[in-house]
Amino acid sequence: MTIFQDLVKVYDDNQDKIGVFEQDHFQNDFTLLPASHISVNIQVEVTIDDQGNFLTANTLDKQGNTTVIPATIESANRASNPEAHPLQDKVKYVAGDYPDYASNDKKASVYYPKYIDLLKAWSESEYTNSRIKAIYQYQQKKSLIQDLISSSVIELEDGNVSKKDSDLFVRFNVYDENPVPVWQDRQLFKSWTAFYEQFLSKSKAPMIDYLTGNRGPTTKLSERNINPATSGAKLISANDGSNFTYRGMFLDDDFYSVGYLESQKMMHSLKWLIQRQGLKSDSRVFLFWSDENSNDLISDTARSLTSGIPAWRQKQIQLLSEIQSSGDTGKEIAQAYNERLLGMNSDIQYGQPVHIIFLDAATTGRMATVYYNFMDTKLFRSHVEQWAKNCGIVLNGQGKQFVHTPTINQILKSAYQTGRGGQRYETVKKRATSRLLISIINGANVPNDILTTLQARLIKPQGYESLSQWYYDLNNYVAVLNYNQRKGKINMTLNPDNLDRSYLFGRLLALADDAESTALYQQQAANKNVSSRLTTALRFMTNFNERPATTWQRIYQSIVRSYLMKLSGGSQYYYQEQFKEIMDLLNDNGMTDDPLSPLYLSGFASQHVFNHRKNKQTNEEEE
Repeated sequence: MTIFQDLVKVYDDNQDKIGVFEQDHFQNDFTLLPASHISVNIQVEVTIDDQGNFLTANTLDKQGNTTVIPATIESANRASNPEAHPLQDKVKYVAGDYPDYASNDKKASVYYPKYIDLLKAWSESEYTNSRIKAIYQYQQKKSLIQDLISSSVIELEDGNVSKKDSDLFVRFNVYDENPVPVWQDRQLFKSWTAFYEQFLSKSKAPMIDYLTGNRGPTTKLSERNINPATSGAKLISANDGSNFTYRGMFLDDDFYSVGYLESQKMMHSLKWLIQRQGLKSDSRVFLFWSDENSNDLISDTARSLTSGIPAWRQKQIQLLSEIQSSGDTGKEIAQAYNERLLGMNSDIQYGQPVHIIFLDAATTGRMATVYYNFMDTKLFRSHVEQWAKNCGIVLNGQGKQFVHTPTINQILKSAYQTGRGGQRYETVKKRATSRLLISIINGANVPNDILTTLQARLIKPQGYESLSQWYYDLNNYVAVLNYNQRKGKINMTLNPDNLDRSYLFGRLLALADDAESTALYQQQAANKNVSSRLTTALRFMTNFNERPATTWQRIYQSIVRSYLMKLSGGSQYYYQEQFKEIMDLLNDNGMTDDPLSPLYLSGFASQHVFNHRKNKQTNEEEE
């Protein structure tokens, strides 16, 4: 199947969701749109009775003003040419008396006739109902502007309606025995869809639909506003009249023919999926879905890969932590994230394939499919589990240790963000997010350039505003490095059996850093005038990476001469024994100035965590 056939199937499988409003993560209303309908933000609501008499008019708050309205092919894609929606529309379309208050608008007399002719045809058809007739009766009076003025909804400027007020969207409601508003009335949705389908079948010659092979009404116009972040972008466009695009044997736009109903289904289902479960980064949106019961779990798993635990769950964890007086909720959230990712993944049922599509809009008029794939559910689960079990580093928590698995957003923030970010960072982030997601779901390594960029930042700790941020980025780097090596929890903790030269040098540097920072801490406790600063080990990290043996001798001599003697006897013995043991493992062949591999950062991080564990017994229990 193609992407378009997959989207048509989504629409057909979710008929019960049509016209049923839900809320996204930002409390915005959305629904799976009926065919021949669009959703717009409405600013004015007019209420009439079932006889077409005006009752009230009022302005609407931004919250809850999303409204489903009937539309034609032309009105859904209108730009500068006047094309009316058949029921709810802008003031200049639905107000019959608008020409009387728009002396400066040259098209003032064009809008209303297009609107009222459509509404009349619908009202007099076999698909009409009492609500449509009531609105048509009211509109025949041509008194909307007067009613809006009397209700203080709009004000005239020198006897004219302002350009701003003429573009206000108006929706009509009918006060009758039906408690459901007109814009949520599913019977009214079906009425317009049936009427317009019949209208198209009579007014358009049947053509072949290239998706189904059937003959029927087709369209060259693809719906826009699929992704709210790129409102004008269309996924399918064929308006090149200058032969810029090579068409082979086809003339004009014969190469493109999609049935109107199929076009509506695939665009509406795509818009619904984006609003319901799309992951957004700048202008790019990432979609994961399945055709069966695991759809929500799959989309939530994908969201957790990029963003981690949702805000509501973090608040729940923080509240529980406050009740238990355990504190340090950041570590508990990190621990819960790894467990949640594995838990959700294991609940995904085998069955229908997982569909993955990434969309982006380089301009306001064109949307592109950046990536599309579908894979077996079992394979998807396997690769997500591989990520959760290998991408991590064991850190110290409150009395115990836990696995820290960074999200994609955290990894990219560590690698690319400087300061508050900005548009350049957002552009880099959306592209890197695509590459990381593709790597994870296909079980591939994280791209080396992302790791290299992060490593280049880590070897310059002096470039960070805070040391805690440096350690945070270091942990994220090592977690991803562990994923690429695929050795599970062995790599997540200090591994004394790892005799890699770079790993051992990293351990030495961490011991030197810890010894000096301990001595400095004691000095600060005794004398508040002693300022905090980077340790010698961190200040020389760039040189250490390039010439480890020579730089190590300088660091080691500084530690022995200036700091080691200030520690307690037990601490002195511990550090000296650790130094001696690791340097013996390096021996003469390893103690050279050959540049280190990235593994030295893993050795540094693991040794640092080991040095700061609560106690040896707790650490052994966790291992």
